[in-house]
Amino acid sequence: MRFGKFGALMPRKWFPSRGIFASPPARTARSVVSTNQRNPLTKGVFRMTLAHDDLKTLVSTEKGEIDRRIFTDQDIFDQEMREIFGRAWLFLCHESQIPKAGDFVEAPMGRDNVLVVRQKDKTIRALLNTCSHRGNAVCRAEEGNTKNFMCTYHGWTFDLGGKLVGVPGLDTFYGDNLDKSKLGLRQVAQLDSYKGFVFGTFDPDAPPLYDFLGATGRLGMDLIAERGEDMEIVPGIQKFVIDCNWKFTVDNLFDWYHPIISHMSAAQSGFLPELPEESFLSFLASGSADGKTIDSGGSANPDGGEFDFSFKLEYENPSSIVALGEYGHAIAGPPVIKRAEMLHQWRKRPGVAEALGPVGIRMAGHPNIFPTLWVTTFSQICLRVPRTPTSTEIWWYTFTPKNATEEERNFTLLFANHIFGPAGLLEQEDGENWVQSTVQAGGDQSSQVPQALKMNLGKEKIIHEHGLARIEGNVNEHAQLWTYRAWVEWMSGQGWDSLRENTIPGDSI
Repeated sequence: MRFGKFGALMPRKWFPSRGIFASPPARTARSVVSTNQRNPLTKGVFRMTLAHDDLKTLVSTEKGEIDRRIFTDQDIFDQEMREIFGRAWLFLCHESQIPKAGDFVEAPMGRDNVLVVRQKDKTIRALLNTCSHRGNAVCRAEEGNTKNFMCTYHGWTFDLGGKLVGVPGLDTFYGDNLDKSKLGLRQVAQLDSYKGFVFGTFDPDAPPLYDFLGATGRLGMDLIAERGEDMEIVPGIQKFVIDCNWKFTVDNLFDWYHPIISHMSAAQSGFLPELPEESFLSFLASGSADGKTIDSGGSANPDGGEFDFSFKLEYENPSSIVALGEYGHAIAGPPVIKRAEMLHQWRKRPGVAEALGPVGIRMAGHPNIFPTLWVTTFSQICLRVPRTPTSTEIWWYTFTPKNATEEERNFTLLFANHIFGPAGLLEQEDGENWVQSTVQAGGDQSSQVPQALKMNLGKEKIIHEHGLARIEGNVNEHAQLWTYRAWVEWMSGQGWDSLRENTIPGDSI
């Protein structure tokens, strides 16, 4: 653990193992910046803003190339905070975290912190955690139960709904000159819940949550919400910091190309006796659609030995199903396979097939609710919280059905503690890749080498069926490209109607 801003206790930073002990310096946009625009939220302050045409030079979905400066540039990060995290519906908490009146949790929304509070009438409100007097945080705890929120600077006190109810020396120092009704805690513009998962947005003009999620986003949430009747949070959120750009963490969840290399050591550990090495890799990595073994392609280890991919990945045709949705939501990965059946018993529950639909019931890949909410296959969700261009805080939430047996809970906790998270076999390996990719993106010369996402580029047709836009075939990078394409549209600051129209999947990618 370490101490962060304002003395708050923060998780210990993730230090990569190869001598890199600090983040690369955030870079400032140079030739890519085209306009100076006044930020209406900051009077008198000018901020550099990238126009739509400039953004399209940074991300080419036609060529499958990404300019690395988007991973380290401070001006770009600032624009992301305004145009994406300042407008999108963001996950805040699960209703089971705040069951009683006065229960609260702190949640991040971009660079802001909000308090999500259960009211006396059982409704929920989300309040900015900043005193309307001098800006101090009114609550230092991450969760708990309270009767009110008192600022520890001057004692201003707010009720559960954010109303200013107490001011020391109100008559003595202020007389009749303080209108308390105008000095309550500022509320998040919109708050809503989807099957117990609470989201908020700062934008009063944002579409309703249901519409924002769309068919793809709702399916993504259903893949966690439908796992049991009454899903509830497992107490304790795992939080830690990785020195990487947030987009690497999102990109990676769609990447089913890396596991057979990055997670080879995890597979060889023998940690999971139910899944031997070959079966574990089969579960992690998508093979070819016709069930053939993967060729080495000339890849070799540092000793010159060629990698052996002779094991056969037992997927039915196709080996990958990708769903693309409005506003940048996506789901990507393998279909349900027999060798991992134990992870999918919940799909046999009454009503699940109807909720997921004929496509969703087959999908075992990873959803991402744009911008940063990952739904995993292990009864977990992961929130990626951008802190700086080169630093991302990871929050892991674990769920079980209320009626889960002790054996089922223990199995869930086993995966939650040892697959992902700060002690996770897979996340430690992924984290090394993200850190090194971010470090190299900060180099004067390295930053000029574009990322190449060219797998099956331009070769796949999008199937529009059952309310979803999907691609079936071999492993690919279509969901990553879709995310970056949506990123461009969000960053351009266009209105909601245009944003939706420009992120409707077409006929090919």
